[in-house]
Amino acid sequence: MTDTFVVDRDGEFVVGKAQSTPDDESVGFMASTRDALRYWDSEPEAALPRVVSGIYSGTAMLNRLLERKGRRVGVIVTGGMEDALRLERGIQTYLGYPYSDRLHVATHHHNEPLVPRELVKGVRERIDMFGEVAIPLYEDEARAALAELRDAGVEGIVVNLLYSYRNSEHEDRIRALAAEIAPDVPLFLSSELYPMRRDFPRLNSTLIEAYAAEPSRQQLERVREATRRAGAAFDLRVMAAHGGTISIEARQLARTLISGPIGGVIGARHLVERLAAGGDGAGANVLCTDIGGTSFDIALITDGDFQIRQIPDIGRFLLNLPLVQVDSIGAGTGSFVRIDPNSRRPELGPDSAGAR
Repeated sequence: MTDTFVVDRDGEFVVGKAQSTPDDESVGFMASTRDALRYWDSEPEAALPRVVSGIYSGTAMLNRLLERKGRRVGVIVTGGMEDALRLERGIQTYLGYPYSDRLHVATHHHNEPLVPRELVKGVRERIDMFGEVAIPLYEDEARAALAELRDAGVEGIVVNLLYSYRNSEHEDRIRALAAEIAPDVPLFLSSELYPMRRDFPRLNSTLIEAYAAEPSRQQLERVREATRRAGAAFDLRVMAAHGGTISIEARQLARTLISGPIGGVIGARHLVERLAAGGDGAGANVLCTDIGGTSFDIALITDGDFQIRQIPDIGRFLLNLPLVQVDSIGAGTGSFVRIDPNSRRPELGPDSAGAR
């Protein structure tokens, strides 16, 4: 379901509900808004021009990641790192595993890579840990990689070179080459989007930006256009991973990966504050959960506040963006059930029937 909360200046609010419309979220958004406003005998065309702030939160981006339904993306990495997505870091392959499953090879599975191996291209170059050029960029290899990915019909190209956060010279040069060879294919540079150390989380974060965030941006733009057609003048913002909000125009839109659950945690903390103000000390520690059609999300509030992780993991992916501590798994009310071929145990998800 899609829910809309409309709040007036006195803090009074109404809630509307409508069936979610994954193909065009603006339809469900406006239907939900209309349902909420009917409690005040109003319509979106009359109320939205007077709204001063609009904040969106949802799980469409997270669902796209968990169900592997993102864009067809290509990746360019430093030569020798082509299998990083398939091999992963050891710690990532065990994320979310109970202790018993960590003990047995039969129950240990690597993540399904977001990008097939044939769409990962390596180019010879090397920036060292101090930002100095150890091996110049082999431009002929970069040109060939760009041409091959373009011809493969990718919808975006991620560039993640070692230590590019210290010196972006080689990634910048690949961008210049891409403007000549694949001008119509969006380019995502790790040195521009997530220029922080730890190569693997940087690769994951940049990849998710291209794979899941950009399709979500298109949906958010549809929502904004629908509100503007109804007369809204506010800048639509999205709940971000750190607990604040960002514009839908932000380059780092993957920071809104779990905007829905984050909004729930913020709301839960508000309830904790209200309980504390009422003298109920038991409210200082709260377990927050949310179950939807595709994912199950859980967070803890301890001593009246939530934690923020600098290197979080979401959907068994290590990232390098600050994130309110929320854990998500692909197991919702619409998840498909299957039998594990090794253990013969029933498994739930991560693919889902979605909003039906």
